Formats: sequence, structure tokens, C-alpha cells
Amino acid sequence: MFGDLLREAWLAARLQPPTSYVLGLFVNSLWLTVVLLAIAWYGGDLREVARVVFWGSVVFTIFSEGTWSAAAFSNYVRSGVMDYVVASPARLHLYLTAASLASSMLALPALGIQVAVYYLLFGEPPPMAQPAYFAASLLIFLASSFFITAAATMFFARFRNPSLAANVVQWAVPLSGGVIPPTAMPPEAARWFAYSPLHYVVAPVTYSATGRWLLDPVFTMAAGLLVAAGLGLLSLYAAESAYRMFRRLGKWGAE
Repeated sequence: MFGDLLREAWLAARLQPPTSYVLGLFVNSLWLTVVLLAIAWYGGDLREVARVVFWGSVVFTIFSEGTWSAAAFSNYVRSGVMDYVVASPARLHLYLTAASLASSMLALPALGIQVAVYYLLFGEPPPMAQPAYFAASLLIFLASSFFITAAATMFFARFRNPSLAANVVQWAVPLSGGVIPPTAMPPEAARWFAYSPLHYVVAPVTYSATGRWLLDPVFTMAAGLLVAAGLGLLSLYAAESAYRMFRRLGKWGAE
């Protein structure tokens, strides 16, 4: 299993131009630094806001990396590599989930840079108010992220140029899920996030890191488990539908 993940991570890395990937690492660190410096410039509580911004940037970085790797995977679809996947004993759903997990590993260097930036600014690693809740919330978010990007892989395959669709997914999912914590918003705006299923798999990462929750933590995380399970079923349906279409039409999408 570990060897398969390393192979898929290597394949995902090959889909991204090295210059673009390295540039993205620095852009992520600069983005975090600029936001924090802007907060300090206008006299905000830098240390408190930095905790919120940092963990929000972690969530966005992980999901963004998976989304763009899923979009780049359409190159394999057009080149016929996916035809060999179908011919192998591997289940398409499991293969796409493993590929999504592996591609998210490419976010680790960017996360390391962000931790280093935080440490240089504050002289300490990013704090976690509730480590046990944080660990559980992170696992729920990661599983949900893998399922979403696994389903998005076959959705992106329908387009010759999936960049626009990837941009929409990259921003829509984290923002509707509360990557900017609702607890930092006016109550009138925050309450609407309770109606978003993605809120229960995205926002708890920041909630548990800061110790400030919009709803009861146990209820929020239980709902997150249900949403993650639903997303797993959605990714399974997406893979099976794509497989049936391939068997019927002989193609995956815009090939």
C-alpha cells in the first residue's frame, strides 16, 4: 500500500511542471506572510488572527493541491493511460481515492514552509487549543477532501481544459465549508454555515485549533463523519458511472 502511494505521488508530481510547482510553494508562503503583515499594519491582534489564518491556509493548501492534481489527471485520460487502469484488477474507485491521497502528499512541502513562516514570525509552532479534537477533525477533513477530489477527477475529465472548473471547485468547497471560520464573522453571517454540509468537514479543523466552535463540538464532528461517509458514496457513484460510460461509449469524456 505504501509503495502504491509513493508511485501515485510520483505520477502526480510528473503531471505538474517543476517550475510551476516550486513557484507555487513560494507563493503560498508569501501569501501567508503578506496577510499577516497587513493585519499587523492595521493594528489587528496579530497573534490571534494568525492562528485563524494559518489553519485556514493549511486547509486550503491541501484541498487546492488535490484539486489541481485531479484536473491534471485528465492528461492521463486523454493519453489512454486510464484504459489500462480499467484493464487492471484495481477498482476504479479505490484507484482514484489512492491517487487523490497521493497527490495531497505534494502539499507537504508547502505546509512545511508555512509552519516555518509562522515560527519565524512568532518564535513558536502554530498552537492547537484542542489537540484531540484537532486530530479527529483533520482526519475527517482529509478523508472528505480525498473523496471530493476523487469524484472531481472524472468530472474534470469531461472537459478539454478543466482549469476553469478546477478554479471553481478549488474556491467553492473551502469557502462554503468555512475555511474563513464562521466564528470570526458576525453572527448573522455565521449562522448560515450551519446549513452547509461542507461546514462539518472543513471548519472543525480551525475550530479545534482555536478552541472556538460555532456549534457543539461533538455534534459537529458526528455530522462531519456522516458527511464524509456521504462523500465517500458520492465518489463511488462517480467512479462507477464513469466506468459504465466508458464500457458503453469507449471514452471517458473530452478525449
